[in-house]
Amino acid sequence: MIDELSASKVTINVRETLRFFDEKPEWSTKHATSVVSVIGEDLNKACFQRYMESQGASSHVLPDPVTTGRKRGPWLDRWIVVDWPDGGKTVFQTEIKSWSAHAIGGRSLSVDATPEEVAELKQRNWGGLWNSEYRTLNHSSTAKVLAPMKLPDHLEEYSQDVRPLLIFWHLVGIQDQAWEHLFSMPNPTCKFSFEHPATWPSLSEFREFPYLWVFSVSSYLRSIPDAYIELEMPIAADRLRILGRLFGRN
Repeated sequence: MIDELSASKVTINVRETLRFFDEKPEWSTKHATSVVSVIGEDLNKACFQRYMESQGASSHVLPDPVTTGRKRGPWLDRWIVVDWPDGGKTVFQTEIKSWSAHAIGGRSLSVDATPEEVAELKQRNWGGLWNSEYRTLNHSSTAKVLAPMKLPDHLEEYSQDVRPLLIFWHLVGIQDQAWEHLFSMPNPTCKFSFEHPATWPSLSEFREFPYLWVFSVSSYLRSIPDAYIELEMPIAADRLRILGRLFGRN
């Protein structure tokens, strides 16, 4: 899967990456959890960044923790700042889920699946995540992206530009945007169908975001004609370099 390393970049074999996560081949059995722990979050956020670049936007990931600022409570995975071609800026408080065919209840799909098969699975997966009655997310593991996170002080001037972003490995999409890799849900609510976790901020502290953004890594990689792509994955690159030191001859 990983072909070469630079200081912070990793080259991946697109087709084999899709096969590993989406087809669940026999040789991948019992290894998915370990592989995801090494590269999962970095791979997913790097694909999102590459997609942003393809749309003419630039992005960078902040090292700051994504928390409510309290000792207890939900936390997310990354702050991702996107500068749009029109000069606008969005600060995404981002939750990353590396769910794939290996997950409990995960569905396998061939790398060579038709666009119609891809679109059907996108909508089926999203239907299990989104509560259309309440216009919100069904489970606390994803709905926490709607919780108010403490913006780093150096970005305080962009407090009105913060948006929630979910990055999934697996295929997700909605009917009228079935061919898109990135889509948005307008006016998500915080009227959850599950019991409000005791460690979360009170509902009165939640803000109303105008949009929830959702990105599918599998959808994006399936659209790429290149056999190999280079991704900015500094954490994964460091981990792979350490493994090389442990098992290499030099």
